Amino acid sequence: MLASTDFSEFYDSNRSMWSLEALYPDNIATLNGKVIYITGYVLPIDSKGELYALSAYPFSSCFFCGGAGPESVMGLEFTEKPGHIPTDAVKTFKGRLVLKPKPGEGFYFALVSVEPYDPNP
Repeated sequence: MLASTDFSEFYDSNRSMWSLEALYPDNIATLNGKVIYITGYVLPIDSKGELYALSAYPFSSCFFCGGAGPESVMGLEFTEKPGHIPTDAVKTFKGRLVLKPKPGEGFYFALVSVEPYDPNP
């Protein structure tokens, strides 16, 4: 569903460079601030195991490797440090979706107050 997000180029005067602004369709915009459940491939962002992203694709074909667009990845902000999660582990998380149309160097989608969720307890 997030793949239906479009992007428009704009000049970011704060960073003195061209960037993209997310144009969220109504079905995504209405989810802003709502608690959602989402499943994807976990990607570590740092070596400490504190910062993670969730991708629609495994690392080898994700946004960071040039294999997908920015609509395919979201930042994860956990309520508690999650410890080590292996790269490409397929996980489901519960959290509040925050849309960031002009995130600067961040993600266009963020999941905050993230908790692991097991759909099959």
